[in-house]
Amino acid sequence: MEAKIQIPKINKLKFEGVSFQHENQDPIIQHADFEFPSDETVLIKSEQGAGKSTLLQILAGLIIPQSGKYLINDENVVDMSFEEFLPYRLAIGYTFDYGGLISNRTVYENLMLPLLYHKLISEEEAESRVMEMIQLFELEKFKGERPAHIPGRIRKIACLLRAMVIEPQVLLLDDPSVGLGQEISLKFLDLIEEHKKSKKLNHVLITSYDDKFMSLMPHKTVHLDNGFLYHHEEDTKRIANL
Repeated sequence: MEAKIQIPKINKLKFEGVSFQHENQDPIIQHADFEFPSDETVLIKSEQGAGKSTLLQILAGLIIPQSGKYLINDENVVDMSFEEFLPYRLAIGYTFDYGGLISNRTVYENLMLPLLYHKLISEEEAESRVMEMIQLFELEKFKGERPAHIPGRIRKIACLLRAMVIEPQVLLLDDPSVGLGQEISLKFLDLIEEHKKSKKLNHVLITSYDDKFMSLMPHKTVHLDNGFLYHHEEDTKRIANL
């Protein structure tokens, strides 16, 4: 019988001297020494095109920094093999725009897949968890449809729920409110708060230009500015790249 993957508790996300830039473009991150706040919702704020999405992809382990260390619990992700990173990967939920759904699977199958493929819980538990989310967000009539055949708003909800269904410890959301509408946005924020209260979800990092959406939840702000990361403070910029 295949051994169940043991998922460690993620206590810390930290950069040490991290740099990254796309070819022939300005640096997105420059020599960053930065520990991301835990037990908080954090808004990553920057100018359009400054690299917020890339930063989230680095935190998800989808992009490797070109220099420096990305530490999860003091272990360097840069040096990990796929197998070594997998237990952490299974504790990180993320969504980028409308991506993340498999085109030849139904909405229901897309939500079930991360739970069953990695055998995180039993099939019965997975079905119960997925159906609870489908009912909460009133997706019953779309659950048998493939992504190409559903409205953009429903596809966006499904992407967000796929990030949440694994009950992550780290949640990375790129413009989550786009296309949702206020009622669904509030429901999704309630779902995040419910998971935070369980003490399992302890890192929530969001990019968003939707001030109204962000005003609905307490959060801290981290700025990404010309490759530098710093905490938002009332009158000063506490630079985290010295």
